[in-house]
Amino acid sequence: MLKNPISLNFKWGSCDEVVAKAPSKIHERLIEQGSLTALLKSQSDSFKVKVLDEQHLMLPQDIAKALASEVEQAVCRQVLLYCDDLPHVYAQSWILLNANEQGLMNLGDKPLGEKLFQQSLWHRGELEVSYVDDTQSHMQLCKLLGAQHSPIFARRSIFTKGSAKVLVCEIFNNEIK
Repeated sequence: MLKNPISLNFKWGSCDEVVAKAPSKIHERLIEQGSLTALLKSQSDSFKVKVLDEQHLMLPQDIAKALASEVEQAVCRQVLLYCDDLPHVYAQSWILLNANEQGLMNLGDKPLGEKLFQQSLWHRGELEVSYVDDTQSHMQLCKLLGAQHSPIFARRSIFTKGSAKVLVCEIFNNEIK
């Protein structure tokens, strides 16, 4: 269990700026415009979501800025996505309270992404990609993902439905074959 969310205060940029630096084995995952859950399911025999933590928290300044939100609190959901019993992705989502009321409440071990892509009224914004350059975040992620100290890459996007917003960040275990 994680009591505090891993900081996502990285240098975010367009896919073109960062993807070329990423290992080729995760290119497809970094630039996937559809559901990452669907892609992971298609690439494995078994898929599961392990919820690490889900709680109401004050929005960190960098997340509030990304969401262009004046709202002070949101639900922070942290999960690991497992394929064939190996952790492939750490995902952290910030769900504004009005978005939580749009059918995103009490998901348990169901994938958030699947829910967002099933409801056609959610619009996905532009993908941003980053290299995890924060030392503490990098160490926490290596431990969670069972990875050595290899480079770690992430992507994020914002889903909107009217004034409701969800920031979804996915961080990839680059050591998965």
